[in-house]
Amino acid sequence: MPLYEYRCAHCGESFELMVRFSEADRSQVCPHCESANTQRKLSMIASTRSGSSDSYAASTSSCGSSGGFS
Repeated sequence: MPLYEYRCAHCGESFELMVRFSEADRSQVCPHCESANTQRKLSMIASTRSGSSDSYAASTSSCGSSGGFS
């Protein structure tokens, strides 16, 4: 099951829950205050890379390995 982040509108706390994909958009019960007034948060995916940002940008072109269109 995927892990989702939620925020409680009642107490303001954020929490994570493992929830089935089909139930992810439903309000979940806050473990801090037990309110059902919660919303799923938009989570960012974290990644790491080595080297400078210039070398990373140059190596991740959206034009493929040839660097351009024909």
